[in-house]
Amino acid sequence: ATSAGEGKAWYEYMYSGAMSEEYQAYMANEWGHEKRGDQPLFEKLSLEGAQAGLSWSTILAKREGYRSAFHNFDIRKCARMTGKDVDRLLSEESARIVRHRGKIESVIHNAQRIEALVAQAQADGVPTPPHGHFDALLWRFVGGAPKLNAWPSSSAIPSESAEATAMSKALKALGFKFVGPKCCYSLMQSCG
Repeated sequence: ATSAGEGKAWYEYMYSGAMSEEYQAYMANEWGHEKRGDQPLFEKLSLEGAQAGLSWSTILAKREGYRSAFHNFDIRKCARMTGKDVDRLLSEESARIVRHRGKIESVIHNAQRIEALVAQAQADGVPTPPHGHFDALLWRFVGGAPKLNAWPSSSAIPSESAEATAMSKALKALGFKFVGPKCCYSLMQSCG
């Protein structure tokens, strides 16, 4: 949406830097839109973890590289990646992803944690929720529905929330990595 008379999109008022067309399209068509499903949320969690210490525009520019490197974030395939895969991704000459061992390993590790979460739910006889067990875990922190906030300016937007801190604590207890409160809050914002 644009502001009356000014022709600027809402996110242009909140973001002071230059935005690539790719970034503008992401903000207009993806950011803040409800995202559901184990695989899409796994992708988003992985990309948010990759962003730690970097700008979102850096990760967004490499998103297709991440999708290629991590089998379109197919949880089963990522969970079966090995140290050889990590070494290969670290040694590639192209910079299609951020070459950081811990961040690469976290994608594989977190895929394994999602598989363990699903296996435990199945062993406990928990029926599969409509969008998956990982989806149900993440969305429970906001009661299963998008939470809309209204901030007067970008400086008023917090970098974490009570819900994000609770999500971070729960994910860490399950063994997930690169899931601090700021990462979880970014995930929550971007996924509605």
